[in-house]
Amino acid sequence: RILLRRAVECCPQHKELWLALAKLETYDKAKKVLNKARQTLPTEPLIWITAAKLEETKNREKKKQDDVEMKDQEAELDPKTSFGVFEECGLVGKIVDRAIKSLKQHGAVVSREKWLSFAEDCERAVPSPALHVCAQIVKQTIGIGVEEEDAKATWVADAEDCVKRGSIHSARSILAHALTVFPAKKGLWRRAAMLEKHHGDPGMLDSILKRAVTYCPQSEMLWLMGAKERWLKGDVPGARMVLQEAFTANPDSEQIVLAAFKLEFENNETERAKMLLQRARQQGGGERVWMKSALLERDLGNAQEEIDILTEGLEVHGKSEDSWKMHLMLAQARVRRGETDLARQAYEKGVRSVPMCYQLRQSHASLEERLGSIGRARAILEQARFKIPGCPELWLAAIRTERRAGNAKQAE
Repeated sequence: RILLRRAVECCPQHKELWLALAKLETYDKAKKVLNKARQTLPTEPLIWITAAKLEETKNREKKKQDDVEMKDQEAELDPKTSFGVFEECGLVGKIVDRAIKSLKQHGAVVSREKWLSFAEDCERAVPSPALHVCAQIVKQTIGIGVEEEDAKATWVADAEDCVKRGSIHSARSILAHALTVFPAKKGLWRRAAMLEKHHGDPGMLDSILKRAVTYCPQSEMLWLMGAKERWLKGDVPGARMVLQEAFTANPDSEQIVLAAFKLEFENNETERAKMLLQRARQQGGGERVWMKSALLERDLGNAQEEIDILTEGLEVHGKSEDSWKMHLMLAQARVRRGETDLARQAYEKGVRSVPMCYQLRQSHASLEERLGSIGRARAILEQARFKIPGCPELWLAAIRTERRAGNAKQAE
């Protein structure tokens, strides 16, 4: 210590000597050393960064002594809080802000890329990462030289590069700042959530998703992510609550209804699942709602209810291109009950409604073959190839049908 004090007197322009001396001193003396170093070397950024690290270390020690945990303030849904990333540790934020202003005043070039590398260095600091210094550096410098129209894409690219280098908190801080500028961008919220999912902690992920749907309430994706994460943690009531809130915000969302149905069904809440689908059908649900309803009744062994739902669903959606699945399900349901003629009628009606669907024709031919009517099966497939020329599935079905019938020459 004595040698270093003498050294900075003899070689005041060497920043390494000042930094080494500050490292050996007590908190109060280190502050004086760094203040003098800043006066001597006003354009040296590392002196300012060391001062910010000193404040963070002091604040961390104080919090440990007081046994106070730093918690994310979930009640404050202002995007400027950025889910706790920029929560200041003592004077860290003020020091970094003053550093940028002072360096500019003294003619130093404040390079965005250089300062982002400083942020990553702070994150990797040994033995204790200076995460608050890292976040504050990002906050103060990430926008330098970035045009407004390029900001979102630039910051996303910066965050991705940080993740590749293993600088997770730097990436987190970049996305947090981006969200203060673009709080309504659901893609940014998704990136922030995925970062926490793969590299962070469940508590932070839950907090991000809660804030995300506050600013993007019409984003089905974010609501579903929140519900899924709750479910994966075993919090079924929590997932149910998220989906209820999601449906309130998006009352016409079929995707949310089907997610709620899946949650209830896979947790053996059959009656809840049936009620959800019934309500969705009454509100004009699409083909997927009707098909899920029919599949549920099939799983429950309610064959007649399955047929009734499919019949009613085809009255509503029977002419759409995707309705072929319901036509096929209805025909198969008739087959399972031994109602061959009604199954044929279902296939024929489906072909008339969706004439370019090869699956219906192929399945109808397969039924006739199983019933021993090879001639009918052949005729159905021939008509199908004429109607849908160039369909390889139909040619393959015809070849296999002839081979199974022992007509190898005709198959060739």
